[in-house]
Amino acid sequence: MQNFLFKRVELWVVLLLALVGLLGTIAFGWLALGYGRNPHPEGKLADATIAVAEIPDTIKSLIKNKDPRVSNRWQRFGDKAGWMPAEGAPSLAADGYLLLSRFSGDENRSLIELVDLGDYQTKYRWLPDVTQILDGVPRVSNITKFDRWSPRMFSFVHPYLMANGDLIVKDHQSPLARVDQCGKVLWKQFDDLVHHSTNTDAEGNLWVPTLIDPGNPDYNKHFFQDGIAEFSVEDGHVMFNRSLPDLLVKEGYEAMMFGSGAYRDDALHLNDIEVAQATGPYWQKGDLFLSLRHTSMIIIYRPSTDKIIWVKQGPWLAQHDVDIIDDHTIAVFDNNAIDYGFGWYVKGHSNVMFYDFATGQVSTPYDKTLADLEIKSLTEGLFDMTSQGNVMVEEQNSGRIVMLDKAGKLVAEYVNRAADGKVYDLGWSRMITRAEGDAVLAALKARPACQ
Repeated sequence: MQNFLFKRVELWVVLLLALVGLLGTIAFGWLALGYGRNPHPEGKLADATIAVAEIPDTIKSLIKNKDPRVSNRWQRFGDKAGWMPAEGAPSLAADGYLLLSRFSGDENRSLIELVDLGDYQTKYRWLPDVTQILDGVPRVSNITKFDRWSPRMFSFVHPYLMANGDLIVKDHQSPLARVDQCGKVLWKQFDDLVHHSTNTDAEGNLWVPTLIDPGNPDYNKHFFQDGIAEFSVEDGHVMFNRSLPDLLVKEGYEAMMFGSGAYRDDALHLNDIEVAQATGPYWQKGDLFLSLRHTSMIIIYRPSTDKIIWVKQGPWLAQHDVDIIDDHTIAVFDNNAIDYGFGWYVKGHSNVMFYDFATGQVSTPYDKTLADLEIKSLTEGLFDMTSQGNVMVEEQNSGRIVMLDKAGKLVAEYVNRAADGKVYDLGWSRMITRAEGDAVLAALKARPACQ
């Protein structure tokens, strides 16, 4: 072996190999550049070229050995774990409960818990059967990668609690399902996969963003065509489903998606549908507030007339979650994420912005506290206001929840840490009033015990 390694080689052989290597490098660079300019290169040669080009990223990923369920930047929390009331903070008993959706690193799966904010104890927990949710659902799509479709990777994103203790559950780009108190599937629908928020209207019907696939043939087949959909809570059938891109084209906003700039598959990224429960001076009952992350835009859409009646872009950046506060005010969870061409990052801290339709003014009453707490959620994240006017903010990317009083002072903090010391993902939690939570617990107590 040593003789072979140190064997003399003719200079012309070395030069020939160097020339071949140079030509190969140029050819590979030309292929990679061409495929990089094509959003969806196809073919075995394209797959091989991309695989080679991604070797540095693959090595980097292996070195980091990052568990996809471990939250980002979790090391900054020190040894904080579980619920931690602030010193001298008032009780949140009157605020009710938190429907906490999280990945349990100890149980190696996602679950949902009803936490009493009076004592921060879990009063009930659901373990929906992911295998049953996914069983028999076709895995054919131009867009969905199905990498979250497994019992470990599936998240219960923004679960909705029914009065009898049933839950409406889903993940991003997954079936929509109703499960009972034991996690068994009562119904599921997968005509169109769903994603992001789950909210209800005044009649109790569900409004959830969908992925229309296949979509409008005028668009690239890989274009993410968000749908605005209404589902029956009783059996899951689709009552309404409107293509958001088609709506924007009809209403004269085509340039928002298909301007002269670079094409983008996920041009809109609908992440919340909030339903107006009553008519006010600036909107009508049944109007939908839509949050579009990738355009930093909030839209009011009126399904009854198929019209967009109000649009505002910014000052929020890449926001998630829009809530109606009163008859003239909305609030937005501002991720404050921006990209100057060097990659996405949170500019300072994420925030909660209030917009007053009467004055056109924006306010940020919790700015200092959220800055001091270094709330940073590059993606996802949300906030909710309690029945008492206090605020819950979920820093989804870092596995942390903070509870603030009306003045913005920290009342309690939760860090989703497991016994292995790591902090794991959250899944979009929501507030439940004291009366609603008590009624649900009574209903659950009256139902048969889970086997």
